[in-house]
Formats: sequence, C-alpha cells, structure tokens
Amino acid sequence: VLERSVKDGEGYQRARQAFGMLFSEYWRSASFAARFPGGVLVHRDHKGDKNGRPPFEIVDAKQQRAAMKLLSGTVFGTPKYDAKVLNHLAATRWSHWGMRSYTRLDYSIHDYVSMMQSMIVSQLLDSLTLSRLQDGELKVPDNADCYTLAEHLRTIVESIFTECKGVEKPGQYTNRKPYISSFRRNLQRMTLKNFAGLVTSGYGAPEDARTLARMHLSTLDDQIAALLANKKLKLDDYSRAHLLDSQKRIQQVLNAQLEL
Repeated sequence: VLERSVKDGEGYQRARQAFGMLFSEYWRSASFAARFPGGVLVHRDHKGDKNGRPPFEIVDAKQQRAAMKLLSGTVFGTPKYDAKVLNHLAATRWSHWGMRSYTRLDYSIHDYVSMMQSMIVSQLLDSLTLSRLQDGELKVPDNADCYTLAEHLRTIVESIFTECKGVEKPGQYTNRKPYISSFRRNLQRMTLKNFAGLVTSGYGAPEDARTLARMHLSTLDDQIAALLANKKLKLDDYSRAHLLDSQKRIQQVLNAQLEL
C-alpha cells in the first residue's frame, strides 16, 4: 500500500484512501459469504418450462458450511496488520462539502474491525436468518443433508469462543502477548450481546433459537470457570478481566428476572 499508493513528495493521505478501499472490499466480500447460511435461492421459472425449477430452493448444505468455514477463518480470526502501515495512514486535513472531518487523525483500527465484525455477526444471528434455517429443515427431503439451526448456532459458538472450549494452551501469557487477542475479545463481547438478546427478548427469532442460545451460554459459563481455575494457565490481565466480565454477563442473562 505504501509503495504503490504514495509517490515521493506526496502526503500519506493516499495510503489511507488505498487502505480504506481494500479494507472495505474485504469486508464487503465477507458479507456476501454471510448470506449463504439460511440462504434461499429464488427462481422465476414458469410451470412447463424446460428444466423448470421451483420458486424457492434452499442453499445446499455443503455451501452453507463452506461459507461458515470461510467466515471462521477470516472474519472470526485475528487479523494481522503491519504496524508500519497503520502508522502511515494519515488523515486528510481538507474540510469542504463531501469530506467528513475526523474525530481522530490516527487510524482507529479496532473500531473499524469491530464495526465490520458486528455487521457479519448480526447478519448470521438475525431473526430472519434463524427463522429460515429452522423452516429450511422442513423444506429439505428427510434423506437429504441439511444445515440446521442447531448446527448453525453451535458453529458460531465454537468458532468465536475457541479459547474457552477447554483446548488447553498451557503457558504464561503477557499483556503484549495475551491469551485472547484484542480483536477476539471485542468479537466475543458483541456475540455475547447478541446471544443475550436472543435469550431475554428473542427479537422475533424462533423459540428454539432462544433455548439453544441459553444452552450455549450455560456451557460457556462452565468452560470459563474451568479456564480461570486452570493452574497451568497463567493468564494476562486483559484475558482474565475479559473472561471474568464475560462470565458475569452470562450469569446475569441466565438469572435475568422480569418484574411486572
């Protein structure tokens, strides 16, 4: 980016523009993949057409799983950004119609990544997506492979909360090299908020989604407790604080009461 977008004698504002274009295109492509889980193909064939197709067709289960695998390895992973590049993404100082002013001149990489991750997670846990997944189980023949609502929610939990699963990575972690990276901590927080919303209000999602979300939160609570009690694992301050906070949030959701 720095070599191709900025010539000698020019400011580094062009590097920020180029980085922003690549960044946006990356996440826009990810949002396309997020449409496959719970996806429905719509055809406008007429009765009697040669090789006519039904008006609606559930996206193949293998494609839905492939999309989730792609998202798990990219959107849900820890992105790698070169510190040198991030420190060269200068903001333009021009102020006129069509140019927005920056509240920060430096590049707030965590905010941008969190915003994009939130968009993908919200799409995967949207009530419409979850309803289509549940309905899709009846729209696929009994002897055919099907990507279910239960598999979808389990895939999300196992992909995003990998560090809590009990896959031990014994050792001593530091604030510079934490057990759970800053990007993953942000991702886990936003996912917990979405699951909390499913449990406490539902947002129009199927009741099965609510009960499954409660089950996974209960399992996460147990996993976090075991992780914090593991004497072989010396956690950094960031990860320990994050796990304690996550555990507290989960317990509040599971013990939530409604007063009338």
